[in-house]
Amino acid sequence: MRRLLATTTGLAAALLLSACAGADTTEADATATPTAVPAEETAAADPTEEPAETAAAAETEEAVAVPAALDFTAPTVDGGTFEGASLAGQDAVVYFWAPWCTICRREAPALPGVAADFDGQATFVGVAGLSSDVAAMQGFVADTGTDGLTHVADTDGAVYTGFGVASQTTYAFVDDDGTIEVVPGPISEDELRERTAALVES
Repeated sequence: MRRLLATTTGLAAALLLSACAGADTTEADATATPTAVPAEETAAADPTEEPAETAAAAETEEAVAVPAALDFTAPTVDGGTFEGASLAGQDAVVYFWAPWCTICRREAPALPGVAADFDGQATFVGVAGLSSDVAAMQGFVADTGTDGLTHVADTDGAVYTGFGVASQTTYAFVDDDGTIEVVPGPISEDELRERTAALVES
C-alpha cells in the first residue's frame, strides 16, 4: 500500500512538472517570436535630407541678383537686342566708346585680342554712345575690327547713365559677385589685360 502511494505520488509529481515545463516553453516561444513591422515604418528619416520643394525654393532664392547698372534692354549696333542682365553672375568688361572718338579708334583694335585671351572667363561688350548715328557706329565696328564683340547702340544714353559714365573712353569691370569698377580711359592693352586677369582671379 505504501509502495502504491509512493508510486502514485511520484507519477502525479512527474505529470505536474511536465505540464509546468510545457507552459514555460510555450510562454518563452511566444515572447521570442518577432513581430513584423512594415519597412516604411522602420526606415528612419534622414534629418539632413531636404524635401524637393524646399530645395527648389532655395535655388530660386539663390538666383543671382542683377546690379542696377545691368538692368537694361537695349538694341545692338547690328540690329539685335542685348539684355544687360545676361552679364549678372559672371565676369565682364564693358567698353564705352563713341563713333566719332579718335582715341577710341586707336584703342578699340586691342579689345578682340584681349577678349580672345580670356575667352570663357570674361565677356567683353562694347557700348556705343554719345551719338544717335547707328550707321557711324557700324562703320566704327568695321574699321576697328571689333565686329566679333557685341556692341550696344546706346542712342539715348541710358546705359552710359546707368553705369555713371559721362565720357569715352571708359571701362566698367563687372565682377561675378555684382561689384562694378568704372575706370576712365584710355588704358593700354597691357593694362587692360592685367585688369581683366585680376577680375577673373578675384
